Amino acid sequence: MATNKGLGKGLNALLSTESLVENKRDSVIELKINDVAPNTDQPRKKFNEDSLQELADSIKEHGVIQPLIVQKKGNGYKIVAGERRWRASRLAGLEVVPAIVRELTDEQTMEQALIENLQREDLNPLEEAMAMNNLLKTHKLSQEQLAQKLGKPRATIANTIRLINIDESLQDFLVNGDLSAGHAKALLALKDGEEQRKAADVIIAKDMSVRQAEEYIRRLVNLSTASGKRSEEEVKPEVSEQVQISTKEVETSLKKVLGSRVKLKLSDTSTGKGKLVIDYKNYDDLDRLIKLLAE
Repeated sequence: MATNKGLGKGLNALLSTESLVENKRDSVIELKINDVAPNTDQPRKKFNEDSLQELADSIKEHGVIQPLIVQKKGNGYKIVAGERRWRASRLAGLEVVPAIVRELTDEQTMEQALIENLQREDLNPLEEAMAMNNLLKTHKLSQEQLAQKLGKPRATIANTIRLINIDESLQDFLVNGDLSAGHAKALLALKDGEEQRKAADVIIAKDMSVRQAEEYIRRLVNLSTASGKRSEEEVKPEVSEQVQISTKEVETSLKKVLGSRVKLKLSDTSTGKGKLVIDYKNYDDLDRLIKLLAE
């Protein structure tokens, strides 16, 4: 397979440490990995095991390219930014990790952890919403002040924080990527948790885009306003009971066989017609899947 020459510049930028040192007084030192501990207030709560193992394999070969940012705490150090690198370094069997030690207040620690994750797009929508809400409440910031600190429009902050109001039963869909932030924001127009769940079932089953979901929710809201109650036919998922039960079982079985995450997306819920989406990590993993499917 030919190498994409366009990757050269991007790779150099990735490996460069120029953007890491925000303060000229910062210097990179090596710390014992057991002296470093994660931050319990870290906004990112979910770490993909496959992705973490990939990073660990890369660290074994190339080392830790970008140092952690840490804060001195007692006899050890607390991670401000770079918990994923720290976890992968432990998996790789490293005894020391490169780090930059900074003197930060608790508020600055939370801000830097959130900013780093936002810049890397490492947070799922719910983690992002909870982290922003935590900063507002813990440090008594206004949305305008938080917007200035994060370099985002105030409307973006307000819309993101609203996601914490999504029904609890739908939070895993946001975390796993079955629903996007846009889908969730559309669902928030439905105030009742059961209505949100029913509508979410339809959105996922029909693989609706955000625009389609917004239009679907708009029709539900208009119907409710006009009739005083929502038609069961409108909100009931158009998925047969058999298909509903078997979909997750099929996904689980295929995941075990293929060793990759699998998603069934129904386009015709009456017949079960749809798409089978299989995730793969890299070209080698794709080759592995192709060989498996060809057997």
